[in-house]
Amino acid sequence: MAEVRKYVNPPAAEVICEFRFPEETPWDLTFPGILYSRLKDMYPKRDQRYVREVVMLLGPEGLREELLVGERSIFLAEDEGCAVQIGPRLLSVSCQKPYVHWEAFSDRIHRAFDRFREVIGTDAIGTMNLRYVNFIEIPEGEVTLSDYFAFYPTLPPELPRVPAGFITGCEFSFHDNRDNCRVELTDAVPESTEHNAYLLNIDYYLTEGQNIPPDGVADWLEIAHTHVRDIFEACIKDTLRDLFTIREEAPVAAR
Repeated sequence: MAEVRKYVNPPAAEVICEFRFPEETPWDLTFPGILYSRLKDMYPKRDQRYVREVVMLLGPEGLREELLVGERSIFLAEDEGCAVQIGPRLLSVSCQKPYVHWEAFSDRIHRAFDRFREVIGTDAIGTMNLRYVNFIEIPEGEVTLSDYFAFYPTLPPELPRVPAGFITGCEFSFHDNRDNCRVELTDAVPESTEHNAYLLNIDYYLTEGQNIPPDGVADWLEIAHTHVRDIFEACIKDTLRDLFTIREEAPVAAR
């Protein structure tokens, strides 16, 4: 049995779910306008932005990096806390703090994904990911990481006990390598100069070359969220849970 903990002050600063679709997926400049007309009840504000992406391309000379600049349509909720981004063969749904709960966020994902399929008519998914960016601020001037985290860099005694900055990470495979999850902990800038802050980034994604049919997205998302939740709980200690304040605990069957 595993515990599902819900917090009064959850540390999720941003949650993102992104879908990328195969190159053969049709795209037309009219698609963003059509999608906006079907999503504007939840996202009444609209914006356009240019984004830069580094992509790996395979050519006669082998793999090479290329910087691409693309335009995205962004639909924003009234308070601008949640957003949908649309681009060529791309759909992204995100919410910033305060994070409410998974059920509300997953409902936003499903609504946006269903409208995308209605307009574009795609029958395949290239890749997708579910990412939680947790901003953790500890009200202490000097922090011993092992007091708060079960996942942290270990240092030999010859090095300073408190590093000036760090990043540590691991990548784990799930479901016969169908999915991977990248976990990173790094220092961050605290809101108060008397505190210390950290980013715990958990990014669960469908690995390249794997396939999930559109009708299987709902199941994949629930699996992804379960793993993200369990990894988060495995990375922290009760001292951090006390800072987040447990609202309720409900036993559920472990997956």
